[in-house]
Amino acid sequence: MSFVIGDDDTLITLTRSQASEGLARLAHACKRRLWLRVPTLDALTADDQVVDAIKALAIASERSDVRVLFDDQQEAVRNGHRLIHLARRLPSRIQLRQTQQDDCDPQACHALGDDTGLFEAIGWPRPSRIHLCAHRQPRAPRLARDFQTLWERAGTSPELRELRL
Repeated sequence: MSFVIGDDDTLITLTRSQASEGLARLAHACKRRLWLRVPTLDALTADDQVVDAIKALAIASERSDVRVLFDDQQEAVRNGHRLIHLARRLPSRIQLRQTQQDDCDPQACHALGDDTGLFEAIGWPRPSRIHLCAHRQPRAPRLARDFQTLWERAGTSPELRELRL
C-alpha cells in the first residue's frame, strides 16, 4: 500500500512493535520537511529504518528541513545515539533542540511530515495509541503551529556538539 503525504486521510493504527516502521514510513514519504517531537532520544529515533529515512530526506535536497525537538538527551549522549551522530555529520540539514523546562511534556511524541502527514504515539514509550496518517487535517497543522512555538523557545544543547581537534 502506497503512502503519499497529502493524499489519503486513512488513519492507520500501529502496534508498539510497528512504531519505528511507521515513523520511517512517514520520513520516507516526506518531500521536504520532517518535524519530530519526542520526550527523549531513545530506541524509537535510534532505529536503523528511522535514521536511514531521516538521512535520505536530509540529503535529498538542500532545502530539506529536519528538526528534532526533545525534552531529555542524557541517555542518548551517554550511549551514542545514532541520530546525534547523523546530525553532527549533517548540521545544516538536521537540527536538534532541547525544550525549555516549562515546555517539557512526557506525553508528546509525534512527527509531522510536510505539514500534513502525522505519526503520533501519545505517551511514548508506553503509548496509549499509535497512529499514522498521510493527510491528518486539522490536527497536523495545529501540532505544527505548536511545534514552531516550542522550537523558537528551545535551545541547542552543548552536549550534542562535537569537539573537533
